[in-house]
Amino acid sequence: MNPRQSFHRGAAPPADKPGQGKAMSIDPMARLIGDVRLGEGAQVGACAVLQGPLWVGEDLRAHAGALIGGPAQHREGGGDGSLRLGDRVEIREAATLHRGTASDKGVTYVGNDVLVMAYAHVGHDCSLGDEVTLCNGAQVGGHVDIGSMAMIGARAAIHQFVRVGKGAMVAAGALVAGDVPPWTLVAGDRARIIGPNTHALRQRFGGDSLLLLRRAIRLLWPGPGRPPMQPKQLHDTLGLGGWGSVEVIDDLVRFLEEPSHRPCCPRGRR
Repeated sequence: MNPRQSFHRGAAPPADKPGQGKAMSIDPMARLIGDVRLGEGAQVGACAVLQGPLWVGEDLRAHAGALIGGPAQHREGGGDGSLRLGDRVEIREAATLHRGTASDKGVTYVGNDVLVMAYAHVGHDCSLGDEVTLCNGAQVGGHVDIGSMAMIGARAAIHQFVRVGKGAMVAAGALVAGDVPPWTLVAGDRARIIGPNTHALRQRFGGDSLLLLRRAIRLLWPGPGRPPMQPKQLHDTLGLGGWGSVEVIDDLVRFLEEPSHRPCCPRGRR
């Protein structure tokens, strides 16, 4: 079997043959519409709808009722963009992922090892990095960028053009109108920075990075009457000049120095 097999409207997927790659399973009640290109090992459940232009990597898991590749919800139309999924993507029941528009990147991109849980939504022209998790009912507006290993909690809502940094966590029910810095936890309406994403940092880096990020947050988002530190000063102030690269702080500085449509979420007060 080809690494990606193209299916078109009304065409049934070919049966797998022994020795020709991973088995593909497409329920008879699923629908594949337009130019849909599936990688090996795809499993598509009953009543799932895949609509092209759609490119999918290996080992897709599309559960019952998922809509993958629907047209953008965009008043101006924006042309017939595409959706691209990486390897080992799982889309649970009734989740929706929309294609890009010509008014922006033209493509919605989902990386490898991404889990989109039931009833979650990914809008047009979004970009999701590797190992992102969208929990049940999470709603991601158009033009949103979500960094690798980020987690969006159940029923959280992300405003259009927001960036969610690498390893960040958006708490359940949060309404996010500003950028979420890497490795931080935000919560509330409107979402505020509560502190580091403690679980992710301890899992990946250990305690030193957690302490550094906690101090960095206090310097960059200080209390009332105190000026915020500029990101480029952060390494020296934290005493990291001779340490070389520290991934957590490097990610934070890079994120803050990149251009953005939205300001960062403010820091919450406990």
